[in-house]
Amino acid sequence: MQTHARTAVRSVSLAGVSLAALALAATPSQAAPNTPKASAAATAEAIRANVFANPPAALPEAEASPPRLSGPRPGALEALPPKVQGADTYVDPRQNILYKFSIEFTDGVVRNPWTLTQDKVRLRSYHGSSVDPNTRFLAPTITMRPGQTVRISLANKLFETQNGMPLPPEKCVMPEGGVNVPHCFNDTNLHAHGLWVSPSGNSDNVLISINPGVTFEYEYNVPSDHPAGTFWYHPHKHGSTALQVSSGMDGALIIRDDRAPTATTPGDIDVLLQDDKGQAFPDKVLMFQQVQYACFDAQGKIQVSPVKSGQPWVCNPGQTGEIRDYEQQLSPSASWAGSGRFTSINGRVQPGVTGLQAGRFERWRLIHGGVREAVNFRLFPMKAGAPDWNTVPAKDQAAFMRTYCAGAALPVWEVALDGLTRSQVLRTSETRLQPGYRADLVVYFPAAGNYCIVDGASDALGSPTQAAEAIKLLGVAVVGAGPTGVDPDKALRDLMVAAADRNVPDAQVKASVVADLKNDLRLSHFVWHPTITTAELNAPPQELAFNIMRDPKDPDTFLFQVNNPLKPKESGSYVPSRIDRTANIGDVQEWRLTSTAASHPFHIHVNPFQVISVVNKAGKSVTDPGTPDFDPDYAGVIDQWKDTLFVKQDYHIVTRTRYERYIGEYVLHCHILDHEDQGMMANVKIGIPDGLGGTAEAHGPGGHMDHGMGN
Repeated sequence: MQTHARTAVRSVSLAGVSLAALALAATPSQAAPNTPKASAAATAEAIRANVFANPPAALPEAEASPPRLSGPRPGALEALPPKVQGADTYVDPRQNILYKFSIEFTDGVVRNPWTLTQDKVRLRSYHGSSVDPNTRFLAPTITMRPGQTVRISLANKLFETQNGMPLPPEKCVMPEGGVNVPHCFNDTNLHAHGLWVSPSGNSDNVLISINPGVTFEYEYNVPSDHPAGTFWYHPHKHGSTALQVSSGMDGALIIRDDRAPTATTPGDIDVLLQDDKGQAFPDKVLMFQQVQYACFDAQGKIQVSPVKSGQPWVCNPGQTGEIRDYEQQLSPSASWAGSGRFTSINGRVQPGVTGLQAGRFERWRLIHGGVREAVNFRLFPMKAGAPDWNTVPAKDQAAFMRTYCAGAALPVWEVALDGLTRSQVLRTSETRLQPGYRADLVVYFPAAGNYCIVDGASDALGSPTQAAEAIKLLGVAVVGAGPTGVDPDKALRDLMVAAADRNVPDAQVKASVVADLKNDLRLSHFVWHPTITTAELNAPPQELAFNIMRDPKDPDTFLFQVNNPLKPKESGSYVPSRIDRTANIGDVQEWRLTSTAASHPFHIHVNPFQVISVVNKAGKSVTDPGTPDFDPDYAGVIDQWKDTLFVKQDYHIVTRTRYERYIGEYVLHCHILDHEDQGMMANVKIGIPDGLGGTAEAHGPGGHMDHGMGN
């Protein structure tokens, strides 16, 4: 039977906790954890058992297309090939793609660093022919190219069972507390996060519900001028989003192309990320997931340790972890830190990332597919003589990292944010990811050995939950021998210049690209969205303020709101039938973002935005390194294009956006997904101008159609 929360969530953490960040640098007085060294054979076996791999491709490159049929008749459309019997994917001669997925309850295991064993779990997950049986909760990577039509057939098979047999689906009933009480946990839909496609009909439409027993086919017409980059997909059914994403229901969505820039069009960064033989840098996708499973006692309460083992939530032998109780597992009072769970990479907890080589550049695509907690990605050399990290229990890992993950963090080179190429490569030693963020990094290991992949500590203001986050071990990079003693900054610049010389045919454009690269790795010819100047703005600004407040009718209940200071009637918690923001095709608009309670990642569908300024409460810019007000959460963000941006409490952020092609209704929301489920979301409508300063209506003034999001 489907279940939903009976009452609104009663508590929320609003005040920051003042905790000192755990330092990484080792000191002579710090003792190593009392962990025995593992034998070489045991270490090798542990690595084999818990090793990183790219998510499987839903359409492997090697299976590009079935043989063409005989040529088309003159003047006729080319005939489609017959569908391969039983195949989940096929490509027709026009290169249109069909993916087929189902969503089902899945039994599997998740590694538990507290016990160094595997916990049995039963979670909701995507199924398809390419899912790796060893990582059953990791969805396949969907690959698209600009100009393609991509169809995704989604079958909802989330049937509850009794004695091993599926029960008939029941209609999910609206909870008594209203649409913003989490509910309908087996109803779903699909969001292509970051894609610039239509939000209407069966395109990137999240205002529909796909209920158990229903199959629905999405269709994305990817425009030919869509940027290549790193995107992702996940459920977006209001009321069940956080629970399903916390179950691991998300996957990478990669737009691939190798267009060289011309005098009139930008190019793809892929044409520059090549080695001296013209081969693409090795490509790794790192999907970060936060699966907050729990085991329950006979009273339906989360099972906790009866002894002071340090482990918060436990699964005893014979128990199976689930995600089923929203208030206990996913409400603001049920913190990620309090659960004791660990952020996974590609379905594995603290894996070994193998196949790496010193002296070689790689492209790492980082995707934060979690629900709430930030990930501060850093790489540290691991000292020689460290015990096998697979043998270090969670209670000893902080001491392990203080002792062995020492020295300076490795530099990385950030080339894209949220799938969109930066205007200039950012050299950094830390990449801060809030839920929904992506970052494309060029990574370089200077010598063979092991390297700690670390989620660095953050203070309360740097955490979406307003509580300081302790340092965590995400995994270990196992690096083989290769060239050493190379200056990576010079080597990367030289490789990119050589790639431009090979791949950019227009001599004048090539000269400009090379000059940019030699001028601090600028990428002006690879940014697909031109800068928005003040003179281009032609529509009134939008004001947006996130807020959490006590319900005046019930002081024990908190309301999650998106407010519009300019239009109070279009403010408050989410109302499916209310249009909160309107604009027309052709509008160029400034958005002014703030938060009056806690901090929230702002995400808007369809149209990305350019970051113009970020200032603190005192009106000081926080984006300038070396100044007292600098905030590393906003390092290098000015003038860059994004689709998700962290809005800290009392900060004032200005962004700008264009509405260029797509009309229809879509949403903006906080990407702390339990906040979104509880009402921190708003409807946006983009229309066609009527030529008189308004919006054209087909049948005169009319109301907004209720899409039944709370069915």
